[in-house]
Amino acid sequence: MQVRREQPQKRTQAQIIEDLRRQVDELSSENLLLRDQLARKEQFTAMIAHELRGPLAPIINYAQMLARQATTSQGEDAPDEKKQQRRMATIQRQTSIIVSQARRLTRLVNDLLDASRLTSGQFTLFRESCDLAQLIRDTVEQLRPVAPYHKFHIETPPDKVIGNWDSGRLQQVLGNLLDNAIKYSDEQTTITIRLTQAPDFVQVSVHNQGASIPSSDISQLFRPYARLQATSDRRGSGLGLYIAKSIIEAHAGMLLLEPHMDEAPSEGPRGTTFSFTLPTS
Repeated sequence: MQVRREQPQKRTQAQIIEDLRRQVDELSSENLLLRDQLARKEQFTAMIAHELRGPLAPIINYAQMLARQATTSQGEDAPDEKKQQRRMATIQRQTSIIVSQARRLTRLVNDLLDASRLTSGQFTLFRESCDLAQLIRDTVEQLRPVAPYHKFHIETPPDKVIGNWDSGRLQQVLGNLLDNAIKYSDEQTTITIRLTQAPDFVQVSVHNQGASIPSSDISQLFRPYARLQATSDRRGSGLGLYIAKSIIEAHAGMLLLEPHMDEAPSEGPRGTTFSFTLPTS
């Protein structure tokens, strides 16, 4: 009787072990499939990014040539000089927009490539001596043509702010933060860019006067391809903040959304401020 009772128990244990093995095999197979799909996605992203990058250089170069030609033509004699000057001013403004939009597209392409590099562990920095104050001014000037009805207020120290940073990457960060500030605030409002310097680090903040980000959405801000529910009607890749945060952290810095003190409803939107710190040593 004891033998008959033990045999069914042994068979049940064997069946359980076999079921577990089968489940492990199935999970392993699904994991391999997911890895293959992820690899294909990253390859596709990199391919699209490279395809988009191709026409960017000639777009920027020819637009800059047109801008230079317009500047030269302003000093030449013409039957109607004032009309000619107005025409040249229009050409300059239009070509400036072309250049600005092309640079924005360049940042998008770089974001796509960097998302792939971060996943594959191939993300790198190219550090060099960089004047952050001048970099901020240059980035703002590049974006003015695509935000003609926004006001930009820049606060920087009077002297150069030098550090050993990747200037191209930091311009990518500033461009993404400013793009967001423009996108999520109304025309005729002010975007404030402030640079402050401490003994061991610098801090840059970008503030707009748009609606504040709900606290419930903050956890989603820096995730790749994340789209906030409150901003679903705005276009965007969902990569800008993720890439910006990754670049700053690669510099051993920190990027965050600054909290705002509660204000009376009559004072209107509190706005949004993103800031990042960079070590200077």
